[in-house]
Amino acid sequence: MTGETKKKAGRPPKVKSTDTTELRITIPTVTVEYIKQVAAIKGVEPGTLVRQAVETHVSLGDRLEKIEADMNEVRGLHSSILTSLDRIGEFIARRERDYRIALAGGDTDVADEVFADDVMDVRRDLSDFEDLPFEEGDR
Repeated sequence: MTGETKKKAGRPPKVKSTDTTELRITIPTVTVEYIKQVAAIKGVEPGTLVRQAVETHVSLGDRLEKIEADMNEVRGLHSSILTSLDRIGEFIARRERDYRIALAGGDTDVADEVFADDVMDVRRDLSDFEDLPFEEGDR
């Protein structure tokens, strides 16, 4: 980092009196009273409290933009993950259906490979399996 200064997090450096400009604003009296109450509780002048609030807001702006960008990235990743899970679920469902159809068609090699010990249970359950894509007599 030649010639560059590293930014530190936290409160900005104290301004010199030559680097200041007066700013006048008009705010509701209720807000002024609130600022005075909070300043009294914190033990600072109302102007100091307002300056600190503005400095905090300005320094948080960059952080909030970074957080928002990170959140958008996480949302994108979340969407990708959900899409992948949907595809995996569809693949598993298709494979299971293919295996059940193979078993219903008498292809016991596929059934034995896939269902192993559960082949007899699956064969027993297939008598109730009504949504196969062919007629009852074709089984």
